[in-house]
Amino acid sequence: MRVFVTGAAGCLGQALLPALLGDPRVRAVTAHDLRWTRPLRHPKLMLLSGDIRDPRWCAQAAACDVLIHMAFVVMDGRLGTRRRDQALIHAINIGGTKNAINASLAGAARLIHVSSASVYGGATHVVSEDAPLCPLPGFAYAHDKREAEILIDTAAAQGLNAIRLRPHVILGPRAQPFLRGLLRAPFYARLAPAPLLQLVHEDDVVDAILLSLQSPLQGPVNLATRDALSFEGMQRFCHAHPIGLPPGWARRAVRFAFYGLGIGPHPAWSEALDQSLVIDTQKAHARLHWQPRCPTVRSVLAHLDRPAPPAATKATGQVSPRS
Repeated sequence: MRVFVTGAAGCLGQALLPALLGDPRVRAVTAHDLRWTRPLRHPKLMLLSGDIRDPRWCAQAAACDVLIHMAFVVMDGRLGTRRRDQALIHAINIGGTKNAINASLAGAARLIHVSSASVYGGATHVVSEDAPLCPLPGFAYAHDKREAEILIDTAAAQGLNAIRLRPHVILGPRAQPFLRGLLRAPFYARLAPAPLLQLVHEDDVVDAILLSLQSPLQGPVNLATRDALSFEGMQRFCHAHPIGLPPGWARRAVRFAFYGLGIGPHPAWSEALDQSLVIDTQKAHARLHWQPRCPTVRSVLAHLDRPAPPAATKATGQVSPRS
């Protein structure tokens, strides 16, 4: 099996590439990203550099059996002074997705798109994959994810074989520094009622991608822990004596950091953490045969700085290459 990966130098890509290279089903991996700061070397691996909007990479992707599409501007970290340009970010996210669709329709037999649970917005009830996609107002990242999914779903009518994975907040040793920093700082916003959230360990997302390589399953699939916890509860698990702050203080600090100091993520990320969102993962368990190594929020937090426990088997019945 030949695999093409977009956004391969990102946080999740750093966890995925070693797993793909260790999978006996995979004989070649082509990894694409804008730039490579810490390039990986392996006899199965070929690295490509370039803009995801440039269609010249599509021919190489079309020659592969699977295209894993992860190229998406998440927290604007590599855009420098252009990080506030939402039109540019939208063009990157949607232009790259259109190229991935075209490459898949031109030859790649399977498209694995890594989306996000943020496409649901907030919810006071458990949501399954057939719930309407209603991203929070102003959360451009989630709106771009929704638009990308609509494009892929439309292309399915033209014969596109695609699965859309919707992971909740991804944590682990390579996860977004902002998310890891939130849990390392012993502070939380006092919210009443406290919103409930789920997590998913980066290695469990990688396992879902590996399971998707040859699975017949198409359409959206939720990925998350089986339980949910408030951010205050997460902080109480991570710290002996976390300090509760007025919500307004926390929001103003995030806004000042982004607009005044030019650091940190867009304020919409912190606003999203103020909303409850609990998703149903039964489809992933029953039809993708996904068995997360960190099935609870606390187990994900316990492995924040280290890999998840070894997985026993993959879909092929082989022992995990990372075991």
